[in-house]
Amino acid sequence: MKKNVLALSIAAMIGGFAGSANALTAATATAFEQNDGGAGHILVVPYFTTQNNNMSVIHVVNTDTQNGKALKVRFRGAANSDDILDFTVFLSPYDVWTGSVQADANGSYFMTADNSCMYPDIRKVKQSFIQDRLSDSWSAEKRVNNTKEGYIEILNMADIPPSTVSGTLYPAIKHKSGGAPSCDEAVLAKTLSINPEKAADATALGYDTPTGGLTGDWYILNVNQTTTFSGAATAIKAVDANGANARGNFVAFPQDNLSPAVGNTDLYTADPLFISTAVDKGNVAQNKLIQIANYDLPDLSTPYLTNNVGVPAQQASTLTAAVANNGVANQFATDTLIDAKTDWVLSMPLRRYSVGANYAAATKDNAYQVFNPAVLNPANGQPFFARSITSVDADGNICVDTASNTFYDREESSVTNGAVVSPGTAKKIRLCGEVNVLAFKDAGASVLGATVARQTAAVQYENGWGKVNYGSNNAFPVVGSSFIKLTNSGGAANGFSGTYGITWPHRFSK
Repeated sequence: MKKNVLALSIAAMIGGFAGSANALTAATATAFEQNDGGAGHILVVPYFTTQNNNMSVIHVVNTDTQNGKALKVRFRGAANSDDILDFTVFLSPYDVWTGSVQADANGSYFMTADNSCMYPDIRKVKQSFIQDRLSDSWSAEKRVNNTKEGYIEILNMADIPPSTVSGTLYPAIKHKSGGAPSCDEAVLAKTLSINPEKAADATALGYDTPTGGLTGDWYILNVNQTTTFSGAATAIKAVDANGANARGNFVAFPQDNLSPAVGNTDLYTADPLFISTAVDKGNVAQNKLIQIANYDLPDLSTPYLTNNVGVPAQQASTLTAAVANNGVANQFATDTLIDAKTDWVLSMPLRRYSVGANYAAATKDNAYQVFNPAVLNPANGQPFFARSITSVDADGNICVDTASNTFYDREESSVTNGAVVSPGTAKKIRLCGEVNVLAFKDAGASVLGATVARQTAAVQYENGWGKVNYGSNNAFPVVGSSFIKLTNSGGAANGFSGTYGITWPHRFSK
């Protein structure tokens, strides 16, 4: 079947046919906007951690007072964006869902006491993070450690419009007068037979195309250190040609480990480890490097816009461009009088669709880095990440060099490329891993206790601000914040908390 005919066929299956009794409402979204401070169809929590006795908590709010929402929630590791836990959450109108990430000897685990429906139902269950997608060559200790840092992606797969029909989703996920939905197992189990190519089945169950309206917040709490950091999730809104909030494509897949029952999974993901065509695998000849399962879908490259149907690389390109910037700037403080410490989090949540790590290959092998060369920056037609600008560090983290960095004190002095990053002697910041933590003048635990993709910047100034630039021809999807911890030395002696946390989101240039 020719590509344009195939795309039309998939469009019909995703969007339904106008006038059909079992049609999903037609999708209208044609572009993405990063909507910081607002609501969106996609939320990204740039960082979670359970290192150094930290716990991370997330809140998701459905601001839509009419429709329920089916959400894919996925936790990815800080090293190379490996899926370490995912599940489906069902929100009723104006619902709030919360959950926490903590750690024990086996690594991170997720817990929630929230009443909102989940599938599988892991409410009030200590759900350990999954290590199956981590490298078999890593030690047990390293595998555990790689569950303790990462980022979270939350995607509105579908809306669930109001209905009183027994056996459909809305009555099962709608909170009752007592505050809890029924979460009817027999109804939720029907979602295991739904995918984007079954429009009639989806509408019969009570699904419709997604309209967004999600907001999210996070905080990192350290009880032992009486310190809390907090912020808003990065919101990405799907809009129409006029810039108005719009409907995305229906992208709900079953939450199970079976092979997807769709014609061609390459039409639903741009992940270079999952697809079989048009991928730069170095010297590896085999097709898919990881066998895809239903729970892997949707991901953030699954075509959500009407003009990306059947072309997930284009979806990944469009979404990456919406988040990408040319550099970030923020403040730091290392004032010894108040024992100030600073960590910058530089998270790249969309890099996975450009390059993934093939753990079956040696880190120095050309086949370790696997690229999707079709994920391109619309501004210049060049890949966001390419073999020519990436490398691999000793831990197996894929790295990219920045072009320059300048740090200023609070009195207008400055030094360019003056932060000596250790280990090594490079004077330009090197972003290694999906979630990078840059600790200022502190080789110890610093603020966040990060270890997976951490560097130390020996800036010569005690306090000030800095900016990191990627180069005139490069744009990277970097989000994150500056985490500053201060200590009042007299606080503890006088019976009150002596530590304080400040979180400032990065400022960025497009």
